Amino acid sequence: MTETDDELEELREQTDVGTRAEAETTDDETNELEDAIVTLLGEVESGDVSKTLSVRDEQLAALIRGLEETDSLADVGTPLKEELGRDDDKDVTDRSELLRLAVRLGLQQAAPEVVETARDANARHASEQF
Repeated sequence: MTETDDELEELREQTDVGTRAEAETTDDETNELEDAIVTLLGEVESGDVSKTLSVRDEQLAALIRGLEETDSLADVGTPLKEELGRDDDKDVTDRSELLRLAVRLGLQQAAPEVVETARDANARHASEQF
C-alpha cells in the first residue's frame, strides 16, 4: 500500500458509522423512547403519573441545601442557565429549579440524542393535543 492508500483507509475507519442494521436499531430505540415519552407526558398531565422525581444522595442533598441556606442558588443557577442558552432574567430561587437546570445540562452534554428525542416527543405531544 502506498501512503495515500494508508491515509484513505484511515479516513474510512474514522468515518465508518456502522451497518444499516445498527442504524435501524438505533432508530427503533429512539422511536420507542419517543413513543414512551409522548405517552408519559399525557399521563403526567392527567395526574396518572407523578410529575415529581426524587433523588437520594446525601452529599448532593447537603450541597444543594447549603447553597440554599447561604443564598447561593443563583451563583450556580445562573451559569447553568447560560450554558443551556436560557436568556430570561429570572433568578434561580429554589432548589427545584437548580436541579432541573443541572439535570438538563448534564443530559444535554452526556446524551444530546436523548434530549433531541425528548424535544421531538414534546412537540409531537403538543401537536396531538389539538
